[in-house]
Amino acid sequence: MSAFTSFIRGVVEKRVLVIFASVVLLGLGMFSLSKLPIQPYPGVAPLTIQAISQWPGRSTTEVEQQVTIPVENALAGIPGLQAFRSVSLFGLSVVTLKFNDTADPFKARQIFIANLSNVSFPPGVTSSISPDSDATGEIMRYEVRSDYANSTTLKTLQNYEIYKELKQTPGVADVSSFGGKVRQYQVIVSPESLHAKGVTINELIAALANANSNTGGGLLPSGEQQFVVRGVGLLKTIDDIKQVVITNNKGVPIRIGDVATVQIGNAPRLGMFQFNENPDSVEGIVYLRRGENATEVLARVRSTVESINKHVLPPGIEVKPFYDRQVLLDITIGTVKHTLFFGISLVLAVLFFFLGNIRAAAVVAAVIPLALCVSFIQMHIWSVPANLISLGAIDFGVIVDSAVILTENVMRHLEEGGKRLNQSIILATSEVQRAMIYSTGIIIVAYSPLFFMGGVEGIIFKPMAFTMGFALIAAMVLSLTFLPAMISLVFGENLHHKPPSFITKILDSYKPLLRRWMDRPLTVFSVAVFVLGITLLSMTRLGTAFLPTLEENNIWLRVTLPNTVDLDYSVKIANQLRETFMKQPEIDKVAAQIGRPDDGTDSTGVFNQEYGLYLKSPDRMPSGTSKKDLIAHLEAELNQIPGITYSFSQYIQDNVNEALSGVKGENSVKIYGTDLEVLDQKAHEVIDQLKKVRGVADEGILKELGQPTLNIQIDRERASRYNINVNDIQTVVANAIGGAAVTNLLEDEKTFGIAVRLNEGSRNDVADIRSLLVDSPDGAKVPLSMVANVQLTDGPFFIYREAGKRYIAIKFSVRNRDLGSAVEDAQYLVEKNITLPPNYSISWDGQFNQMKQAQKKLMVIVPLALMGIFLLLVSAFGNFRDAFIVMINVPFAAIGGVIALHLAGETLSISAFFGFLSLFGIAIQDGVILISFINKTAATEHGQMKDVMVEGASLRVRPVLMTAALSGLGLLPAALSHSIGSEAQRPLALVIVGGMVTTTILTLLVLPVIYGWFRARSLNNAKTI
Repeated sequence: MSAFTSFIRGVVEKRVLVIFASVVLLGLGMFSLSKLPIQPYPGVAPLTIQAISQWPGRSTTEVEQQVTIPVENALAGIPGLQAFRSVSLFGLSVVTLKFNDTADPFKARQIFIANLSNVSFPPGVTSSISPDSDATGEIMRYEVRSDYANSTTLKTLQNYEIYKELKQTPGVADVSSFGGKVRQYQVIVSPESLHAKGVTINELIAALANANSNTGGGLLPSGEQQFVVRGVGLLKTIDDIKQVVITNNKGVPIRIGDVATVQIGNAPRLGMFQFNENPDSVEGIVYLRRGENATEVLARVRSTVESINKHVLPPGIEVKPFYDRQVLLDITIGTVKHTLFFGISLVLAVLFFFLGNIRAAAVVAAVIPLALCVSFIQMHIWSVPANLISLGAIDFGVIVDSAVILTENVMRHLEEGGKRLNQSIILATSEVQRAMIYSTGIIIVAYSPLFFMGGVEGIIFKPMAFTMGFALIAAMVLSLTFLPAMISLVFGENLHHKPPSFITKILDSYKPLLRRWMDRPLTVFSVAVFVLGITLLSMTRLGTAFLPTLEENNIWLRVTLPNTVDLDYSVKIANQLRETFMKQPEIDKVAAQIGRPDDGTDSTGVFNQEYGLYLKSPDRMPSGTSKKDLIAHLEAELNQIPGITYSFSQYIQDNVNEALSGVKGENSVKIYGTDLEVLDQKAHEVIDQLKKVRGVADEGILKELGQPTLNIQIDRERASRYNINVNDIQTVVANAIGGAAVTNLLEDEKTFGIAVRLNEGSRNDVADIRSLLVDSPDGAKVPLSMVANVQLTDGPFFIYREAGKRYIAIKFSVRNRDLGSAVEDAQYLVEKNITLPPNYSISWDGQFNQMKQAQKKLMVIVPLALMGIFLLLVSAFGNFRDAFIVMINVPFAAIGGVIALHLAGETLSISAFFGFLSLFGIAIQDGVILISFINKTAATEHGQMKDVMVEGASLRVRPVLMTAALSGLGLLPAALSHSIGSEAQRPLALVIVGGMVTTTILTLLVLPVIYGWFRARSLNNAKTI
């Protein structure tokens, strides 16, 4: 008796213990599942960290030279750095570092912070780093709503009350806000009043700063006590500011109130937020800390919001969420549950149909949850994320293949009669255990390319490979332990079983058909090769794509106005568009962001508008409508507004695209060079070529030039004549015109700036600026035009940099056409028609670039995987001939998958490619089972070779049909689903479902013919020798 036979006998005898262990396994699996962080989609965004530096009032060029470049130099060389980007604009610098997949987030942030602290910033620069989140980390957006409070009050509550409460919620990385007016104390100065009192702006600013401070005087002992000595001099009210003495004029104090009006106003606005009918509201955005469980954190955030509304905010003001990631999570989990339920139901039905015994079907189906429990435990241990792909694309048919092979063999022995149940179990298990182990190994090796993929495609599909790998190994072990124990328990010892009548009929038809085909091997092989050739030729018509777009049930629309517009004009356009959007029956909520938030996390200007169009849930969507039709209608509306460009995306997708390529668009062309005017010219030439390509949409240039600039160029020679230094002139320009905050006023825990600014009538036009008076040391008042040249020019609005070089980007997307051919056409036109100056270069980034990188990796990994499978086959069969014949199944298996993609109108995406890998594994597994039994029959029976082969093949008809039906039907719900969350699964499922049809025909009819042909030729050669 072999060791394996003894092992199976022991399993059967200790079946109660085995089943108890299985129940424990089930409990551990459910516990692990409850602890897994479930995401609607994988966190595909790479690790990025940003240095956000604000320098109010400074030009784009100044920001680049004095802030951006020093920050870039300080951060260069951090380990694990993959890409280095920056953008400089008016008053803001954002330097973004993108790290590779293996970088440790905590270590990278610590080195980043340490290096950034070494930068010597110019006075007035405030620098911060982005929160410890990622591009998919925005889990909630809310409106601070009130029927009576103004946006200044709402903004103050957001910045000081709501922010504090939400930021303290465990799992929240940060809370940012958009819109509203920032409260500011303003000292509005009249030049005439200053002149009449003989006071300068510099004197006023100095007096204000010096009058607002506390000091500490140490400790004062007094007997047995001691007192803390404090000098209290902080400004607390408007009256305090008015009473500040600037100077004395002949013994009479000149106070701020004598030369200026002090009032409460708001700081210059960088952006606005609108929601539905409210034209001026306040938005809050909650960020998930990297690696946290979104569901758990969102539950805590909702509880905090409820507490804020009840106990923190005044009556009539509330926090009202309008985007909650849990809604998307619930929809996608619903999709997964639907797919899993129908997948398992179909598996159970197929098992009962082929085995004709409900108990046998139930026992095999029980392997599925147990195998998945092992996966859940391993995912929990190894921190593999659970998401729509890793859970929803599981093929239950493949998981239970081992169990099906074993159970079918047990049933076959029982059908033949003459053996007791336990004897049949031990004998049947011994016959198939070798084929089962090798089959499982082959499918795992077929999945191996997914383990080694990097980038976005690796992040998306690697969890699926881990899940399937764990489940397959678990299913094989369960098939050799749990399954024999359960069969022994639930079947009677003297069970007599007959095969379903249709199996007998199939075999009666199959045997003569196979005999006829074996008589014409050359014809069969030629037809198969011809069909394969036609199929491979048709693949060129499929087109290529990176990954299907994951549906989020929203539209993220970016509208770009001319760079020169002001906030009032931008708001006017936004009001018009918002009204149009709210009339659409498919749209539930409209949120509009104009410009940029106060924290500088979005580097743009008031010409940029972003609309979150939140669609109604699928069950509330009007019948006969679709997202595609809605976008077409919105395009028609947008085309009526002159001078704007626009692009359509989705909320998470938009953030991910920007994190991957640095451009807010699916694809981009980047032109690198030094001269911004040359870059702008070449960008217009490129966009003219893109417009010629069918399928290219949403094209637009990320414009860099065209910022109207009032240059105040100080003439040092003339300034020296009046003994005026440059700093005095700069102070007048910065404070009198820009209104920069000089100091702060504290109100309890709140801090508000105190700004000095000329009254509006004195800074309305260029002539007013030229007439500004600058004070000289001898008391004379010198007009600004006497010491500086004041003139209007055009300057850069943005300066984009990557890897230390300036570049300009042209963004575009592809609609109603496959990505690969569209971009290849565009590349051909650009290369043919555009000539770049020396030291200028061009590159293509975005989804197309990622697709090419993924394809390049697959070209290396897939042949290695097939080589690994071939070596496994050689080990299983002991010869190269049988291994080679089984490998012939690989190209033929692709036929059905290609046909399915054609019928469904899908492209050859990376998702579909991974479907082919899975399909190849299943096809080879079927070949292994078939050839193994043919060889076994040939070794035990003597007769005509054809008869022996037909008999051996007929023994495997039922298991091959079962594994094919299970693998195909297990993913049929995913292949047919068009629900939200099904997009990434569908191409993969379509390939497997379609491929199983042709794989079955080839395995049962073509493979035995080819095998018989090769075997007959080798026998004839042996006789000749």
